[in-house]
Amino acid sequence: MTVAKRGDAAKRYRSPLREEQARRTRASVLDAAAACFVDTGYATTTMKDIAARAGVSAETVYAQGSKASLLLAAVDRVLVGDDEPVPVRERPGTQAVLDAPDARAAVHRLRDLALAGLPRALPVLRAFQRAEGGDAEIAAAYATYEERRLADMRQFAEALAPDLRPGVTVAEAADVLWALLDPAAVHRLVEGRGWTLHRWGDWFADTAERLLLR
Repeated sequence: MTVAKRGDAAKRYRSPLREEQARRTRASVLDAAAACFVDTGYATTTMKDIAARAGVSAETVYAQGSKASLLLAAVDRVLVGDDEPVPVRERPGTQAVLDAPDARAAVHRLRDLALAGLPRALPVLRAFQRAEGGDAEIAAAYATYEERRLADMRQFAEALAPDLRPGVTVAEAADVLWALLDPAAVHRLVEGRGWTLHRWGDWFADTAERLLLR
């Protein structure tokens, strides 16, 4: 008779119910953290504040990671709308842009993708940007986020490549998209100048076409 090792049994055993409960708890903590960071700022938010907002114990919040890691995870969550480990390139919205029949359709699909995500993402991204000025760990993470954002823009720029204006390189197109889609710039127009998001979206599409496409 073969006796199974305890470690092997532990590896084989999984509880879908417990995993789902853990996922929901983490989502609740991240949503609460995001709300606290937006409402009161990263620096003044405490782990107890997050726990109270999520309706869980402080120990449960600490189990999800440090305050800095909660901010970074909250940013990732609002950017894509969920916690699924799916690369940006493989997500339906991104694929719709990359698979567009022509460059102008790609620009308009990119506008629609931005408009779908900005309402939930913009406040948290603003909190992220404000936090990076006073925390070295957050500043490094924000620099990494900007690099990732530029890499995403390069993917979209490559989709425009066949119809770029003469003399406009893919790298330059990526820089233009990166600048036009800068959350801080969007915030200045929407919150500072009173634009609606849809007005901004139409401006983005028109400007991208004029600057980049033949």
